[in-house]
Amino acid sequence: MIVPLTPKKNADFFLKSIEALCELGFKVHTLAEGDSESQRICFQAMKKYPHQFEILESTPKNKRKIIESSNIMLFPSLPNENILQEIQKRGIIPIIEKSKKFQDFDPQKESGNAFTFESNNFWQFFTAIIRASENFKFSYDWKNLQKNLKETSL
Repeated sequence: MIVPLTPKKNADFFLKSIEALCELGFKVHTLAEGDSESQRICFQAMKKYPHQFEILESTPKNKRKIIESSNIMLFPSLPNENILQEIQKRGIIPIIEKSKKFQDFDPQKESGNAFTFESNNFWQFFTAIIRASENFKFSYDWKNLQKNLKETSL
């Protein structure tokens, strides 16, 4: 997670999912950028899940560190084009709101370039995370997904 954690950016989706993600064994990295309530929740998670949840100072170096170590990137709201182009170039799969540019991955049809959710639907957001995790286990599907993403016109 590299976007600011603020209510305006649907941070509540991410904040509601932190504990479940950590309990499921995900390694979650986020930048310390957001409102005070978001930061409070993140620091609590870091104390409770020191091996799964990491908060990094919001610097360009740490942003690169997160990007370079990620397979999946969470976007509760649409990020700027530069971030999308960076993750596209690296083949990092976005979990992102449905849009004209991002279609949900269908492994049977080998189509789609992301895991998507309807805006304002937390359960679709969380389901997209789980689906991404499950598909990551299948290298053929994951490579098709990355190929589809890299061929997307952003």
